[in-house]
Amino acid sequence: MLIVAKILVTFLTVILLAKVAERLSPRHAGLLAGFPLGTAIALYFFGWQQGAAFAADSAVFTLPGLSAAMALAWGYQQVIQRRPQLRWLPLAIISGFVCFLAVTLLLQALPAHPWLNLLVVLGAILLFRTLLKPLPDARIEQAATGIWANKWLTLLFRASIATLSILLITGLAELLGPQRAGLLAAFPVSFFPLMLILHISYGAAALSASIKHYPDGIGALVVYCLAVSYLYPLLGLHWGTTGSLLCSVAYLLLYGQLRARFHQP
Repeated sequence: MLIVAKILVTFLTVILLAKVAERLSPRHAGLLAGFPLGTAIALYFFGWQQGAAFAADSAVFTLPGLSAAMALAWGYQQVIQRRPQLRWLPLAIISGFVCFLAVTLLLQALPAHPWLNLLVVLGAILLFRTLLKPLPDARIEQAATGIWANKWLTLLFRASIATLSILLITGLAELLGPQRAGLLAAFPVSFFPLMLILHISYGAAALSASIKHYPDGIGALVVYCLAVSYLYPLLGLHWGTTGSLLCSVAYLLLYGQLRARFHQP
């Protein structure tokens, strides 16, 4: 029953958010891309399986784990910047995963202190924004070709990868403990399959432009993880999740307003 719940929640959430984004303006759709999809689902099922305290402890380590998620995107981009042809895609995937695992291993030495881990991920955001800033803002000028031209097939692929990732991460939670499980929960469940689709359908330039702005979208995840670490022990699993999601949505709305104000011509 628990496995069925994980599959349904993850699968339907990915499809729902993707369909909602299609009906919004580009600015609001971009904000929605920062919604804490995979991380929220992973932490929720940590709490369901192991208790709210386990999930709250995990969230403390998911905070710095988001640095590994940015490292994955950076590692992938390093390959496609030099070898943009699709035949190098497997090497790009391997590079991204190696960067994710390397940073995750380093982060295991961090203590369970929310504010220290918050400083780590904020530092990582600034670092990767600086490293990725020179990338050009390429636009998607052509429609997707091949199998990815079918929107429902694209959604099915993204939802399937996200679901398999959640099943693996939550299935290993008890074995790994809150520290390693929390770090693993930072894996970009939704963004990684999107990277593959962009690369295959539109080319390396379009994907690089998306990766360039990925650190900006991490803010909503940072807010969510910090909120979970405090609200789960206070409010429990369900109300804690609701409160954390509201905090994340409030951040996205505030960020959107500030970005619109300071980037208007």
